[in-house]
Amino acid sequence: MTNISSLAHKEIPTTTICIIRHGETDWNSLGKLQGTEDIELNDSGREQATQTARYFETEPWDIMVSSPLKRAYETAQIIASHLSIPTIHVVEEIRERSYGSASGLLPEERRTLFPDGVIPDQEDFEQLRQRAMIGLTKIVETFKNKKIIVVSHGGLTNSILYTLSGGEFGSFKTRLKNGCINRITFQNNHWKVVFYNKTTEELLSLKNI
Repeated sequence: MTNISSLAHKEIPTTTICIIRHGETDWNSLGKLQGTEDIELNDSGREQATQTARYFETEPWDIMVSSPLKRAYETAQIIASHLSIPTIHVVEEIRERSYGSASGLLPEERRTLFPDGVIPDQEDFEQLRQRAMIGLTKIVETFKNKKIIVVSHGGLTNSILYTLSGGEFGSFKTRLKNGCINRITFQNNHWKVVFYNKTTEELLSLKNI
């Protein structure tokens, strides 16, 4: 005979993922469009990564995953060091979108060269979304029911948020902050966005209310 009360309290297996946008780079501070170029963090970006780590100190985390690009990997290294996570797993599919000939351009330069907003040689948005979800699925299948920190990029992360929210937020609607945290869960083959685009300061202030 099955004990109904025990079923009611049985914990449903859940994979928890926090996707972080990397810390600031010099290109970010100048407003340059940054794609697959391998730009390092600046001092502000390193401090952002250190501050972001504070949020994760409030609960245990199992796995650290990063994009292969330097700005993401260095952010992951700083956070992993604070949390004593020994290994950073690199997933190629979560690298940033390629922006083609628009990469490295300032906003006014992009408006001049691409007045209609169409960049013909950038990575197609649907291809980006598919690649992002392939990477996310790979992470979930590899580290089932774990608590995972993923460091990636603004364009890539926004495409995931767009997909999971059915276009309610994410790409075309949300400007992700450097060092922001986006928490999602995967349970019973269902994705849920818990919160998005939050800084450690914002999240810790909510805990203190």
